[in-house]
Amino acid sequence: MTGLPLSAYQADDRSAVNEIRARNMLVVSCMHRAGFAAFDGDGLQAAEAPDNATALPAGAWGYLGADAAAGQGFHPPRRPRPRPAAAPAGSGEAYDGARVDCDRQAAERISAPQGPGADLVGRLFDVSLKATGTDARVVAATKDWSACMAAAGFAGTTPEALPERYRGTAEITPSELAAARADLDCTARSDLAALWFTVLAGYQRQLIERNAEALTARREAVRAQDEKLTRLLADGPPAR
Repeated sequence: MTGLPLSAYQADDRSAVNEIRARNMLVVSCMHRAGFAAFDGDGLQAAEAPDNATALPAGAWGYLGADAAAGQGFHPPRRPRPRPAAAPAGSGEAYDGARVDCDRQAAERISAPQGPGADLVGRLFDVSLKATGTDARVVAATKDWSACMAAAGFAGTTPEALPERYRGTAEITPSELAAARADLDCTARSDLAALWFTVLAGYQRQLIERNAEALTARREAVRAQDEKLTRLLADGPPAR
């Protein structure tokens, strides 16, 4: 999804990580100034790229990735268990009040400018996805995929419904891996994924042309916010 035309108008994972890093830096510095010198960030979000739907290899486009089909199935990638949280560096009314105030100050310092285009990209993504789902070319390829899956022993399903049979289970089963391998094969035979993403990109380019002025302003706001976060991190925490 990050390679689609509309993705150029929203913050990427690098910017998201920078935002977390900047917020954490500001909160820690603020807590130190408030008198809690032992505070080292307990309870703050880890500065890593956010999980998102692209971590799952299967969707309306069919199945992507032979390696994942062989061992992951329809489950998200296995991640190491997080380390136990450290004991809080303080407690009591003064500590809690300082945390609330520092969180507020950090949020105000790094807040992105809002405007009429703030939620435009998300709305246009939704429009493009709905248009893709009803496009005659995608509908035909999806029917080919379903016929292929029925021949493989998985009748009466769709590319979106099939993963839901398995994602709620705790363990990856042999039957899930068999379904994933069949999904992968039928996605290739029907050319569903290539067609789905091509059609989606086409609809997004049309929407970008129709909303060029607002999207250009939004892209500039995203760029300015990214530069702001970069400066904050380069400057380091405020002086105590």
